[in-house]
Amino acid sequence: MVPNPQENDNYAYDNHETKYDSSDVSDNKNEKHAENAAIAAKNHINGDTSDASKKSKSCWAEMSNNNCDKQSKNGEGYFVFLSHSIVSSLENFFYWYGKLLARYPFQAIFITLVIPLCCGLGLLRYEQESNPYRLWIPQDSDYIRDHEWLWQNFPDELRFHSVIVTGDNVLTPEYVKKLLTIHKSVADSVSDDGKSFKDVCYKVPMVDLEPIALLIEDSMYEYDYDEPSSDDSESTEITTTRPGVSSVSSNQSSLARYKRSLDLGFDPSVDLYPGDYCVLIDDLTQYKCLENSILELWAEDDYNENTDSAIENLTQQDILNAINTVTKSPVYDTAQDFSKYLGGIERNSTGHIISAKAMFIRFFGSVNFSAIDESDENIAVSKGNPVDKITLEWEKKVIEEITKLKADDPTIEFSIARSFSDLSAAAINSDAFLFGVGTSTVFIYVQFMLGRFNFVEQRPILSAVGMGCFGLSILTSYGFCSGVGLVFSPLHSIIPFLMMGIGVDDMFVIIQCLYNLEEKLGEKKITTEEKMGLVMKNAGVAITVTSLTDFIVFGIGATTVLPALRSFCIYCAVGIISVYFYQATIFTATLSLDIRRVKKKRNGMLPCIVHKDWTPNQFSQQNIAKKAFTIIGEYLSMTSVKIIVLVLTAALTGIGAWGLSELKQEFDPVAFIPRDSYLTGWFEANNEYFPKEGERVKVNIGEIDYRTELPKLEKLVDGLLNQTDILTAVDSWLIEFRNYTLKNELLNPATWLSDLQQDQLKFYELLTQFLFSQDGAKYRTNFNFVADLMCGEAAPRVQLSSMQLTHRLFNSPKEWIPAMNRIKSLVKEANFSSRAFPTGTEYASWETDEVIGRELYQNLGLSLLCVFLTTLVLLASLQGCVLVLLSVLITLVDVGGFMHFWGLTIDVISCTNLVIAVGLVVDYSAHIVHAFLIQTGDKTERIQKTLEDIGPAVLNGGFSTFLAFIFTVGSMSHVFISFFKIFFLVVVFGLFHGLIWLPVILSLVGPPSHKQNEETESSQTAQQQKDSSGEENINYSEDELKTNDICMQGVKSV
Repeated sequence: MVPNPQENDNYAYDNHETKYDSSDVSDNKNEKHAENAAIAAKNHINGDTSDASKKSKSCWAEMSNNNCDKQSKNGEGYFVFLSHSIVSSLENFFYWYGKLLARYPFQAIFITLVIPLCCGLGLLRYEQESNPYRLWIPQDSDYIRDHEWLWQNFPDELRFHSVIVTGDNVLTPEYVKKLLTIHKSVADSVSDDGKSFKDVCYKVPMVDLEPIALLIEDSMYEYDYDEPSSDDSESTEITTTRPGVSSVSSNQSSLARYKRSLDLGFDPSVDLYPGDYCVLIDDLTQYKCLENSILELWAEDDYNENTDSAIENLTQQDILNAINTVTKSPVYDTAQDFSKYLGGIERNSTGHIISAKAMFIRFFGSVNFSAIDESDENIAVSKGNPVDKITLEWEKKVIEEITKLKADDPTIEFSIARSFSDLSAAAINSDAFLFGVGTSTVFIYVQFMLGRFNFVEQRPILSAVGMGCFGLSILTSYGFCSGVGLVFSPLHSIIPFLMMGIGVDDMFVIIQCLYNLEEKLGEKKITTEEKMGLVMKNAGVAITVTSLTDFIVFGIGATTVLPALRSFCIYCAVGIISVYFYQATIFTATLSLDIRRVKKKRNGMLPCIVHKDWTPNQFSQQNIAKKAFTIIGEYLSMTSVKIIVLVLTAALTGIGAWGLSELKQEFDPVAFIPRDSYLTGWFEANNEYFPKEGERVKVNIGEIDYRTELPKLEKLVDGLLNQTDILTAVDSWLIEFRNYTLKNELLNPATWLSDLQQDQLKFYELLTQFLFSQDGAKYRTNFNFVADLMCGEAAPRVQLSSMQLTHRLFNSPKEWIPAMNRIKSLVKEANFSSRAFPTGTEYASWETDEVIGRELYQNLGLSLLCVFLTTLVLLASLQGCVLVLLSVLITLVDVGGFMHFWGLTIDVISCTNLVIAVGLVVDYSAHIVHAFLIQTGDKTERIQKTLEDIGPAVLNGGFSTFLAFIFTVGSMSHVFISFFKIFFLVVVFGLFHGLIWLPVILSLVGPPSHKQNEETESSQTAQQQKDSSGEENINYSEDELKTNDICMQGVKSV
């Protein structure tokens, strides 16, 4: 039951004169009719035939005969009845709620403040997450499952660092010396705990076979010896610990010897194995820090004094000769193509390198897993890999040292393993200043739009409270979501801007309804409680429609499989509900206080000052925005203008559709790094001068029985070799192992596979021999054994083995997603008895690409469907709901198409923003259609009234949203840049379609007015009552006949 307005001396409200029907203002007469309905129901049951109940019976008859008959004949049927009931219930609720807030404003504010204060406790669990594996990859994906298994069982210890030097020609002595300076800077970097590069580097074995050749020659050839001095002679002691397995304990002989020319002509790992080969192999194996650059050409002494001297005396011709002729690394004694270390290469007519525009030096670090303690903070995550604190501290020192070099030399670009994690985390808070500037700008705009230009009707306090409401919504959202354990990613940094735009929109709708009411009241006076009830009766439904649709959109977005996007949508959904509730409660309660202040003529800035003789100046009472929309409405009523609008809309939609068809799908986690960071410079240089030849993939195979499953492995390798359309190389240890055994006649070519199957011990013995050979040494890192691999002994049980693949260079997800899935299928079809799977750095992004497109269109489709159903129920007009949906679709097509022209792609950021766009665009369109449905007159008159009444609020909401993010245009963050571009398009196209195109369409094919339907029904009811027998003595006024809906509500209450 709608409560009676409180009576006072100033209360005088005439419904007919102010064009408010009795459903808009619930006075004593309306309540009486509601009571009549209830009485009619009771008397109908009791058989009461007194004159006092005849009027009530008529109300019952109107509902039971007229309305029920109408529902049976009307195509909208019970749905319209249900929709009207919901809307009517909402209006009655907000009428009551508005009056309640006006009656107890301070109590309402203080009670409401308890919610954000309680939610704020959740910030104790606030945690930022920058690991892209935990943010942008589906947690149930193959990539995550496989990598978690690897991290738990065989974690990757490699840490990658790179420095790129660019110039017009880097093949000069000057640039080679610069590269040596960088090498020394890294090698000499010492962390605060005293650790250097040699302590944290990744070491690789290198076998020098020359001493073995000398040992062989001692027994086969005569040597001439220089005469040694007595103190230069030292002995060499060789001890054998077990048969075939030897270790060396010796001092190198200083005896200078020279030999005659000799070519061995055999492989020592075959002819001398195990015997002397294994005796010497451990001692002759040197472990060197892995580092790649053209410096290797002159670093035979492992970057010591001879290296410095050789580089100091280099000429440009020396550099070119070495680059074009040397094919083996003097440092690691392995074949090497040094042209791969160069970028932007220029060759002469004979194919020789004559210049290059870039070169790199790569350092490889190693994780000390024994130093990782999960009980403290010694684990940092960079792209998903655990790392010890010692390594992190050394990498921090290297960043400091190379940053100093880069400050003096802009040709240096660098990337350290921890750089991505550091910069991603820093990007979350890097644009806090922009948020402060945006907030200040929106506050100034709100102050201008909410108040009027005079001392009393300016509203700075109310504006501050309104802005504070969205601040409380941020506190509620962040606190609640952090409390339940949701992650906070770089994407979440746009939430404050979003909450500000949406919260301000609700403010403008409430204030616009107040101004509309005051204009219709004119000089009439009503109580503050009554005024707030009427304001919220209209504004409450409007902001409920938009907030509910926004909440549904984000709720659907929260069903995504991408963790960061799911968390973001939940954050936003909580924020949307919060800002809606705070604006409807705190802001409305404060507005009631502000209305009382204006009545008492208190100063808007300093309420303690009273302006006793104040009268508003004429300029402050002008509604410029409303006048502007009156003119716009008149122009849009002209046929010629309608044609121009329709043609322009069709052209924009056509261009947008074309751009949408060209919109590419691509996800790159690197985009989350600030554009002005040193790492961005490295990525740009790397992409320009060292473009990928194709993604490298590792096929991992768990513990299998090689005796029975070697045929499966061979079949898999052969299958991979046949995938020439998607692979350029397959580097398998099995291929080289087979070649090694057959080339050296260790196995029969015709029966090699069956021989190994029959004799498993032989397989493991040959595997050890192969891995200690010069051909197979590089594959030692492809195996994880249950125990140490010992030369001369059968290999221990293999826990994990791997092989490397190289994909072709692909252009789009349409190419790389099928390629990835084909490799997965081949590995799965091998049907190993243990776990087997492919992994690659880009596979993480490719798996995201595989779902992001589907997620986008799925979420958009579900959002549009739910928005359609929600607006259908609340607008109670199928035709109007279809037009809202059409406006949203056209806007999304335009936004998506122009995203392509603005250089954006479909990724997690654009996907998120497009989902948000659905809610914003619905706001613009739903307000217009809702206002159109409650206007009276023909379609042209109704659209003009609609633009006058709600147009300023919609424009202010859109423009304030624009102001909220306008300053993000200067951001260096991809998140904010994408946010600005997409929201700029959303606001421009959304306002165009909502305020220009949609009114034109409504003027042509708009749905009928709800109020006109009610007036027609009332007239029909009056005629039926006039013709009915026995009821002539009951006379109803026109106002009484307009309250059938109140009667129906009264009956429903019974």
